[in-house]
Amino acid sequence: MTILFVLIRSMPGTFISQMITPEMKPAQIARLQEQWGLNEPLWRQYVDFMINYQTGNFGRSPTKQVPVWDIIIRRFPRTIILFGAGFVISYTVGPLVGMYLGWWRGTNKDKFIYTSGLTMYSMPAFWISWLFIWLFDYKLQWLKSAYMVDQFGVQDWTPMVAMGSILHHIALPLFSIAFVGWVGSMLVMRPSMNNVTGEDYVFLARAKGLSERTVLMKHAARNALIPVATQAIVGLAFLVDGSVIIEQVFSWPGIGDMLVSAVFAQDYPITQAAFFLLAVMIITMRLVTDIAYTFLDPRIKFGGE
Repeated sequence: MTILFVLIRSMPGTFISQMITPEMKPAQIARLQEQWGLNEPLWRQYVDFMINYQTGNFGRSPTKQVPVWDIIIRRFPRTIILFGAGFVISYTVGPLVGMYLGWWRGTNKDKFIYTSGLTMYSMPAFWISWLFIWLFDYKLQWLKSAYMVDQFGVQDWTPMVAMGSILHHIALPLFSIAFVGWVGSMLVMRPSMNNVTGEDYVFLARAKGLSERTVLMKHAARNALIPVATQAIVGLAFLVDGSVIIEQVFSWPGIGDMLVSAVFAQDYPITQAAFFLLAVMIITMRLVTDIAYTFLDPRIKFGGE
């Protein structure tokens, strides 16, 4: 948080600069600075900043003229919906594909999917997004590429109409996230699965006469998932970073879009709150992953047991 405070205030100018008009007198400008606490010494601003954020007080947006919490309450669920769904899809498809590729490593199908996955993984998210917009919105006109719901032309909003509009708009950004996101977990699951196929418990399961599907799903896959759980933290961090790009490209009204607008407007309260919430998302996911370890690996227990 200290680094965040320093970086934001290292930007040239302040949001007060955008409020000043040629007709304003120095006394009026000084009153504005006093109103927003910018006349205080930097150390005092830092102390107030830390106290407020420890108590969840994000303050009031100078550019929107509303409490920051009001903006967050509207936008945060939209980011969770989009990137939560993207995370679930990526870490469902990726481990499943990696599991089968690791089990039948060296086949033509494995080589083709592995090479295709690496190609997808090397593509920038913004380039993929623009490509999908051009193909599915501009050329084919199958999906919508902007906003969360239809902005015009809807006369009678019902829950079903609203849900259909959301699904129509979320499909393209969600597809863009999953298109690249699944590859990371696949690249970890594939060698991990290949390693566990040589373990004694796999040979023992086969010796008992269990089917290949049972050996694969019940005995090998569970242990191969442990490295994937670790990689999920990195994957989530990339998704959070990608939220800024994806939401900007698709005009998705979430935290990432709010963050970019706030940075350009030098809106300190919104910028600080957005970074804070994105950090909380990553820390929370790390906690969930640590808890998931105890289910994937029985050797790991709470309390150092």
